[in-house]
Amino acid sequence: MKFAIDTICLWSRTGIRRDINFSRNRVNVITGDSQTGKTALLGIIDYCFLASNHNLPHDVINDNTAWYGLRVCINDKELVVARRSPSGNSVSSDYCFSSVGELPQIPQPNIAEDDLRHIIEAEFGIDQRTVVSYGGRALRAGSKVSFRFFFLFNTISDEIILSTKTFFDKQSDERYREALPRIFDLAMGVDDIENIAAREKREQLRKELERAERRAESTVTRRGEFDREARQIAAQAAMFGLMKEAPNEITPERLRDVLIEASSPKTPKGLDRYSETSVKLYAVNRRLRKLQQFTQEYNAYKEALGKTDDSLRPLAVILERSSELVKSDVFDPLISGLKVDLKNIKEAIAPKRPVDGEITSLVKDLERSKQSLERELESLPVEPKSFESMRDLYLFLGEARGKLATYIESETLVSVAIDRPDVSDLQKKIDAIQVREIEDERDAVVQLINEVALELVKEVSSSLENYANWQAIFNYREKRIQLRKPKSTLIENVGSSSNHMFLHLIQFLALHEVAINRGSSFVPSFLVIDQPSRPYYGSQNGTDPARNRHSDEAKIMSAFKLLDNFISRMNSDYQMDFQMIVFEHVPKSMLVGFKNFHLVEEFHGGNALIPQQWLAG
Repeated sequence: MKFAIDTICLWSRTGIRRDINFSRNRVNVITGDSQTGKTALLGIIDYCFLASNHNLPHDVINDNTAWYGLRVCINDKELVVARRSPSGNSVSSDYCFSSVGELPQIPQPNIAEDDLRHIIEAEFGIDQRTVVSYGGRALRAGSKVSFRFFFLFNTISDEIILSTKTFFDKQSDERYREALPRIFDLAMGVDDIENIAAREKREQLRKELERAERRAESTVTRRGEFDREARQIAAQAAMFGLMKEAPNEITPERLRDVLIEASSPKTPKGLDRYSETSVKLYAVNRRLRKLQQFTQEYNAYKEALGKTDDSLRPLAVILERSSELVKSDVFDPLISGLKVDLKNIKEAIAPKRPVDGEITSLVKDLERSKQSLERELESLPVEPKSFESMRDLYLFLGEARGKLATYIESETLVSVAIDRPDVSDLQKKIDAIQVREIEDERDAVVQLINEVALELVKEVSSSLENYANWQAIFNYREKRIQLRKPKSTLIENVGSSSNHMFLHLIQFLALHEVAINRGSSFVPSFLVIDQPSRPYYGSQNGTDPARNRHSDEAKIMSAFKLLDNFISRMNSDYQMDFQMIVFEHVPKSMLVGFKNFHLVEEFHGGNALIPQQWLAG
């Protein structure tokens, strides 16, 4: 993603504008003393890009600034974003925006934050399909990805540049800590919006299918309950003579219609059917018991034959070595008879015989007959009864009709729910969605990160000393570069803050090169680094490193050379611009001789982020 910061602006409370201008496609260096506001520039960039909180120092900087602003170039479009300074710990909702890159003399609010967010999201290629694939404590699954998450790839702050464990900023913030693993594949071109949208749609349909299947299963259960209740009502109605005979097929609708027509008790005809059905059920149960007994005896018979088979196994050994045996006249007849017996036994104890399938089929048929007869018995009266009064008759009719009406209504509603949408239609839709599985792609990208990182390690091998020949390995789970001993699985616990600084530079440069290589539209092509020389002399107020050991100066120069070469490689190998902004303490003499370095300002001798006249005012 093409991205460059042209200007960082501050407006004083008296209306004076302070511009700090940067060059595109360069390593822009601001060097100088401590406590001059260099690190605050990183906070200004974050604040202007819609931060919900801020870390801008109140003393000197925020107390003397009315507005902060950026002029940026995003995908060849020049934009200006300015934001009113915070009030205490509260951020401002006042923004000034220019779509043509025009810096106002004095900013005035002219755009709502949500509208500005949509404009920036469009440049990042973020739309409603760019969602968090899985949730956490701070991020909800399916929520929209924030463009701010991708700025994790653009800053190496003073808080992490020496860290042994943490390689990304804002990992103390739960939202950003959860965001990193969720956006990493998208940032590195492993995944894309279309694939995420397809995967999200497939997951939604799968959940809908599960709900439809649960509804269908519940409906089958409820229909079974309805049918059982209906059969019981039919049996009572026949018992009291309201129906001459309970119908063979009972449905709530049919039974309701019969009871509506019922006005006076009739002689029940279900008693004979009850007896006949009971006799049939008894016969079925009797046949089932006999088949079960036969199955047990048959299994016992095969088990006995199996034991006989085991006892005849030595015969196989004898047959195999018959040429070595001294044979008598009875040997061949005896062995032949035993071979026939052994063959018959093996056939008898074969896993499946025709009789097995016939018995299984017969048992299933009898079980179905048994269930059908039991269902029929539920709807038949056992003995005739009569109502004590007409009042009891009407109470029974009213209660029965009410139940049946409820069953019919419920069954209709559930059926409609099942049919919208149909389970088979949902499955067809799921099968039609093409989702690219990304595991192999992810492995390939990690290998590419390792390859690029290894080349960067070789560039600074003289500065890594004992680890010059070690392999660079990207730990995907922890999202950090590690060093592995050659021809070993040993991952080194790297010592020295100098080595950690180089590992941070190597990781971020490798990730940016891979993002550019993969054509990522989400990772902006710039990097802000806060004091890479920190391991050597930190905040010694600009002390010349030449006074320290020569090796320290050499390592600083090696780090600068790494950055300089990266810009050249992006230009030559990928025909892409890349911008870096570096905050430093080194003297400008150390910046001479690098092709792509640009000295922005020196913050010393009274020059600082906040001019002296602002303070005087």
